[in-house]
Amino acid sequence: MEKYKTVIIGAGPAGLRCAKILAEHNEDFILLERKAKFDRKICTGMWGISNKTNYMNLPEFLFDKKFTQVKISTPHHQIIVKNETPFVATIDRKKLSEWMYDQAKEQGANIRMGSHVSEICENYVLVNDKKIFFENLIGAGGSSSIVRRSLKLDSHIGIGIQFWIKNEDEHADMEVHFDADFFGPWYSWVAPYNKKICIGTGADPRVISVSKLKKNLLKWCDKRGYKFNESTFEGSPINYNYQGYKFGNIYLIGDAAGFPSGLTGEGIYFGMCSGEDVAKLIINSKHDPVLIKDIIKIKKKHEIIEKTFQLNKNLEKFEYETLVKLLKLKFFDKIVIDLIA
Repeated sequence: MEKYKTVIIGAGPAGLRCAKILAEHNEDFILLERKAKFDRKICTGMWGISNKTNYMNLPEFLFDKKFTQVKISTPHHQIIVKNETPFVATIDRKKLSEWMYDQAKEQGANIRMGSHVSEICENYVLVNDKKIFFENLIGAGGSSSIVRRSLKLDSHIGIGIQFWIKNEDEHADMEVHFDADFFGPWYSWVAPYNKKICIGTGADPRVISVSKLKKNLLKWCDKRGYKFNESTFEGSPINYNYQGYKFGNIYLIGDAAGFPSGLTGEGIYFGMCSGEDVAKLIINSKHDPVLIKDIIKIKKKHEIIEKTFQLNKNLEKFEYETLVKLLKLKFFDKIVIDLIA
């Protein structure tokens, strides 16, 4: 009989961070990942650079490009938020996963790739038709987490859609665009990498359907002269409906818990933080999950902003234009930088 103190399902940033911390403390666990190897994750890959995120000690080679300024615009106004040092970067998710995997394995983590979990039971999971028993179960399988589904929790699944074009300008800026005619209360982004640029947007499908969002993104891009091949188009769900992370001996981390921001879509750092805190709770039940508490505070702030923009659709254009005009005041630069980073 195969049994572990802890079983983790999902080898994203949350699951791998959790595995690393558990391995450092010689915990008895296994991480199960459905895929046989890491491939490119559908993700914008934006990483805010701050004292908090620097805590994760990511190596420089993971950052594709770093930015000291971000352009923020509406149809009628534009500002450039600047900082002396980089405060946002684009990061290669495949490289990130491979690096985090290597870091966890170096600590002795037990990670089993190509392990499809088909059923969650009271004290075991069914993996490739074999039972693996557990005392603690951690769901880290992203927005479609089988562990979250087993808990019968609702999910507010947002959708992020994007496409890629060649980057012919090595000095291209990171851009955020607010245009209520195309994206309602959300925004579009232009995220440059060394040899390519990611252009996309996100929304709640209950407010803007995926087909309409894609059509609007195409119109918006055509208006700005962005040309792309349909084969580079992709989309991914984002679960931001947080309903808790601890349910008896079952824990949820990252997207599985709904930790991503419904405003910015931020998920990588939040996932890593939640994975670390839950690992420490497994090690010591008296651990104070300060990182998770901080995430929840940030999410609440973002929800207030998001609901303000959704309150009255007729006011969206006015709100965005007023917001960007206010941001021209240098006083707001630090606030914007802190929000992004």
